[in-house]
Amino acid sequence: MVSDSRPKRIQRFGPEVWEQRDGHDWSLWDLWFCLIAVVDHDGDLAGLGDLLVDHIRTDRLNDRDANEAKLSHVTDLLARLSNAGLEPADLADPEVLADQRVARRAREKVTGRTSLEWRARTEAMVQTPRQRFRDRARFGRWPAFPSDPAGCFEKFRPTVDRKDFVTKGKTFAMVSRLEQRLADLDGPRRTLVDRLALYRAFHTAGLELADAADDSYGNVGQMRTEAWLTYLDIDWRATGIDPAAYWQDLCELLCWEPYGLDHEHETAWFGSATVDDVALIEGILLGLDSEYRGHVLDWEADEAIQALADLYLATTSRERYVMAARRLGSRWWRPIEAMAESMIASGNMNGAVSVFRAADQPGWHRDHLRARCRAMTGSDLG
Repeated sequence: MVSDSRPKRIQRFGPEVWEQRDGHDWSLWDLWFCLIAVVDHDGDLAGLGDLLVDHIRTDRLNDRDANEAKLSHVTDLLARLSNAGLEPADLADPEVLADQRVARRAREKVTGRTSLEWRARTEAMVQTPRQRFRDRARFGRWPAFPSDPAGCFEKFRPTVDRKDFVTKGKTFAMVSRLEQRLADLDGPRRTLVDRLALYRAFHTAGLELADAADDSYGNVGQMRTEAWLTYLDIDWRATGIDPAAYWQDLCELLCWEPYGLDHEHETAWFGSATVDDVALIEGILLGLDSEYRGHVLDWEADEAIQALADLYLATTSRERYVMAARRLGSRWWRPIEAMAESMIASGNMNGAVSVFRAADQPGWHRDHLRARCRAMTGSDLG
């Protein structure tokens, strides 16, 4: 039997170092992105990034996760090229451009519709803005608490850290263990400072479990809702936490809540807010809207804008309703209708019409809101 002495072809997925230039390592992904930028975008790598942004926002057939990962790499690559004083054409030079195999590979990887394996991802593709902001919302503000919730979270970690997906049959048992652990740690002798840390840690633990479990029976959701309402009911002001830190943490959690925890409790996030808190929280939400939208996290940015209406409703800041309605437009009907109802309850029918009129913009629910305006106020916006 004659053995095949030819060397085996080494698989390369993209993160591997392609070449070292000017003291910097450049990966295959760096080469592929630069090549496509030179061939299709006149060397404008930022223009290639804009194309990925467009795909994320408009093309539902594309893999959003893959495009977000690629955009994150482009952003990182632009910074590294700038620091090295290089342009995309310096990597994708004429010799590289002449290699048709490299060109085909680059087009397949950069503009193809194939999914992006984890082993093919660079660090920038793993640590996308979505991942970073989500982690910040769950863990990142803890050092500002009077007692760091990190210590409490370690008590829940053995239950919620799962390598494999938790099947429906095992979810109930895990929820029971987590609830029992919470009950063991809580108690009448626990200070407010410690309870704030405990329930804040438990909130993140519940999110981590929800990510890894089949919650078809709703056990995780019910457990999380009860603990969340308990957390919101804690007298956080008495703990000495800076109000700016408390509200920043809470607003980020609100924007990154993926499981409808607050269904029919939308204003509960701001149940402890006072009129004096409104300007502070408003500034936080508008800042998050700008920050998220700048990283193409439009869903989370929209959550921040919707939260403005919930803030104003919770604090009965009726003078801000019209401003909120103008920001919301007709994309969401619930907060618009809730603000109009609040105006009517205060005896201000004209104010309710003003809310509907401010929201009367092209959008998903325009016809519905016009119908609700007629039914609630007798006014026809059409």
